[in-house]
Order: sequence, then structure tokens, then C-alpha cells
Amino acid sequence: MGNTKICLDKAMKWTSLMLPEHLVKIKEWKKEQFHEKKRELTEWEMEEIEQIVQRAYKLHEEVKLTLWSENTLHDVIGMITAINVFHKELLLDMDISIKRITFDQIQKASMVNIDD
Repeated sequence: MGNTKICLDKAMKWTSLMLPEHLVKIKEWKKEQFHEKKRELTEWEMEEIEQIVQRAYKLHEEVKLTLWSENTLHDVIGMITAINVFHKELLLDMDISIKRITFDQIQKASMVNIDD
């Protein structure tokens, strides 16, 4: 506990001597350290995603896509209204808005309403 207090005191002294530009760079560096890394998909995973996207589009069913953007993963749910193979993107109608999603953003796909 005593060593922690000494380290914190020293850190506070050093940060008070730093220029604002240095503090901004340190904050940016710290943010980068906690970014998730984009996972490279296997060929099998890419084929599975493609099949699910095609099936959802043909059946006019909602699909849940896990997307990689801004160094994080997040889920979106909607109806695929168009697929452009040439531009490698699709349009996802999410009730409020239509989102353009490139294929390389998609990390996972699943049908929302599957009757098992």
C-alpha cells in the first residue's frame, strides 16, 4: 500500500510538469491499449456469414449482424433490403434508418426469427 502511494505521488508530480500536448497523446495511447482487435475470419466462417445473409435477404427475415467498427464490436438488427456484390456491401433497414454495411465489417451473422 505504501509503494502505491509513492508511485501515485510521483505520477502526479510528473503529469503536472508535462505539456498539454503530451497529456493528450498519453490519453490517446491509453485508449488504444484497450481497443479490441479485429479477428480474422476463417474461410468457413465467411461462407457461413454469406449463407445467412443470402437466406435472410431471400426470405425477407430479420438478421442480427455483429459488426466491427471504430475498434469495437457491436450488434445491429434489421432487414437486408439490398446486396451489392460489386461494391461488397449491403443495405440494412433498421426501422429508423437504413445503414450501409461493408462485408469486411461483418464478424458474425444470425437469423433473428428462426423456428426450430
